[in-house]
Amino acid sequence: MSAMRRIFVHVVLMLFLFMPVGGMLGSVEAQEEPMENNSPLDIWSTDYVDDYYPWGGDDAAQFKEYHTYFTMKDRMQHLAENNRNIMTFHEGLNGGENARGQTTTASTYEGWFYNHRSPWVKITVNPQGGDCNDFVGDCGNYPERPDVLLVGNHHAREWMSYEVPMMFLEMVAHYYGKAGVDNDGDGLIDEDPYGDADGDGIIDDDGDCLSLNASSQDSNGDGTPCGPGDHGVDEDISEQWITDLVNTREIYLIPMLNVDGVRYDREVYCGETAWENCAKSGWRKNLRDNTLTDAGPIPNLNEDVDDACDGVDLNRNYQYEWGAPLGATGPLIPGDCIAGTTNNDVYNGPVDTNDDDNDGIYNEDAVDGDDNDGDGLIDEDWVGGNTEPETKMIQDLTEMNDDNGDGASEFKVVFNWHSFSELILYPWGHCTDCQTPDHDFLVYHGDEMAVMTNYENIQSSDLYPTTGDFCDWHYGVHNSYCFTMEIGNNFHEHPDDIDHISVLNMGPTFYMVEVADDPAFRAVFGLGMDEVQWMQSPTNITIPEEGDIPIELCLHPNFPLTNDVNRSHVMHRQVTPTRMQNDFGPTEWKEVQPWSMTGFEQTTIRCELLDGSNGTTAIANIPVPETSVGEIHYRAMLGTTNGAFPINYPAPGEEPGDYYVMTLPYRAGFGSSLLALFMFMIVAGVVWGGLVFTLREMFSGDEEDNYQTEMVEKSMEKSRPSRDYGAMTVAQLRTELSENGLPTSGTKAVLIDRLKGV
Repeated sequence: MSAMRRIFVHVVLMLFLFMPVGGMLGSVEAQEEPMENNSPLDIWSTDYVDDYYPWGGDDAAQFKEYHTYFTMKDRMQHLAENNRNIMTFHEGLNGGENARGQTTTASTYEGWFYNHRSPWVKITVNPQGGDCNDFVGDCGNYPERPDVLLVGNHHAREWMSYEVPMMFLEMVAHYYGKAGVDNDGDGLIDEDPYGDADGDGIIDDDGDCLSLNASSQDSNGDGTPCGPGDHGVDEDISEQWITDLVNTREIYLIPMLNVDGVRYDREVYCGETAWENCAKSGWRKNLRDNTLTDAGPIPNLNEDVDDACDGVDLNRNYQYEWGAPLGATGPLIPGDCIAGTTNNDVYNGPVDTNDDDNDGIYNEDAVDGDDNDGDGLIDEDWVGGNTEPETKMIQDLTEMNDDNGDGASEFKVVFNWHSFSELILYPWGHCTDCQTPDHDFLVYHGDEMAVMTNYENIQSSDLYPTTGDFCDWHYGVHNSYCFTMEIGNNFHEHPDDIDHISVLNMGPTFYMVEVADDPAFRAVFGLGMDEVQWMQSPTNITIPEEGDIPIELCLHPNFPLTNDVNRSHVMHRQVTPTRMQNDFGPTEWKEVQPWSMTGFEQTTIRCELLDGSNGTTAIANIPVPETSVGEIHYRAMLGTTNGAFPINYPAPGEEPGDYYVMTLPYRAGFGSSLLALFMFMIVAGVVWGGLVFTLREMFSGDEEDNYQTEMVEKSMEKSRPSRDYGAMTVAQLRTELSENGLPTSGTKAVLIDRLKGV
């Protein structure tokens, strides 16, 4: 073989030997290479990627440009007309005699300058049915459906505050009655609801945003990849859930409260392109004429607006804590607007000049929840507030919305939008270093919404103290859970940001509608308060010798227990045996009482919760006669102050079953000690005397019986005939002995002697 040929063969052999190794190396390299990341169109539909919404419409309906007052009103009317099964359109209120005895008309709620009434929509299934409210002007009032109030645009320059509620309206109108919609076009249905649905700390529940290449993960440009508001995050919610909410709630949606102010800000003060020249400024108030004349501040619709002093800040014009406490934003002198001063922008309206309680004293009992004048009435002669058409509408809508006739507002949850700062605010706003009684619950709900938006959740006064605030009034006067969303980063956001900021804020809006049934109770469950509370089991109950039997419940100190006995109580019944219990058969029981109800008494007695923290004791005293014996069956139900979803003890599925069983001993006494001793002596005398007589008779009877027996036996022995044993054979003798049980051995003479001895 030539040298060249040998070299060729060696090369071929080497290639052959290394081919498997090369293949394996190539395979390893392919496995180590990262998978190619997806682009948005690899996963989703073009419409979803381009933010084109399925309801169609013009650029304003598609949230690519701002609505004006007129386009917004037209769109609201259009949606209501085309969704009559769930919506009705309204403007202002009809008026009549309000809850404070004042007479109003529809014109009471018209803006000072342009004379518009705030447009709103009532959303609930069958809004033409139910009860009708002539004052408010709506039907579709159902006592069993919780109500929620959603309000936008207290401040005119905050244009996003009416765009967000308009997107909510579009979504409800489009998705109601639909089910199984693939919102993002990825072939999946309802796979990514609002928030962190699976609780894993990742808000992108289906992981589609996280599968994108890094350059596509921050679609809203806020610097947080796959965060709230980005494509693929909270993008495919359940349409059935939306339908269920509409079917079980009454939703009052007011997108633009301050119509006068919005028109002035857009048409005069800042202009149509306010984001260019007024991004962080603009007209804030309504258009009340504060010109001082000889007759005082009188609106004059023929004059131009005085930028220096006209207008009232609507979110400083509510009666609760109206004024200017130290440190709060407000006029230097409450009720005065001084041109050229730095506080003019937050002018809170004129001082009340009426003697509201007709006692000859003015403004002596401000709205703060206290009886300031000691006359037994609370907040009956206010200092100021609710002087404007817009805030009067909110007040009368709230106070006249009483579906069940109990005199209280039906709004358990109230929500309003402002801008800007990307914050979630809850009461109080009028004071610092203070907390509401529902502080923990408000924080809980705010935290839930913060997860959906990446906004910061803080108490309102931590931003800055305010007086006459919408949320302070709603919570302080009507006990409504109220939240303010401070949207975005500008008063006038660029139109390119309208759609994604609106989408970002849908989660909290629907969340507020959902928890409107009982926000306190939902917070209780969310915080796990019910899991650390306990009720006394039968083995831990000390039954007193007399009187009612106390059953204790250890409550979390923040649990909102209602005192309504129909919602918080112990149900109990007594059962007794039909015959005396014994050890030889089963005991048969018979119910002798139906279930009865006993309410709880809240005490200051401390108890230890299951987590080791301190709780407070509530006691239900069960009335049981001392003469009763048998068993007591009992169970408890706890209701919250807002009324829904009771907590039961024992909990469903918990031992011992539907109720606890407590053995009831006989507890009745035996009268006085002297009578008891006298009765004992009588009983003892009878018993012991009878016993002595019986024993004597028994023993004397035995002796006589023995004597008689002996005499009978002797008589029988004498009368027994004699036998001739000598004539009997040995075999016969042995048989006789055997029958008498005697030995049979021996001679005949021995056998005869043995028989004679018998």
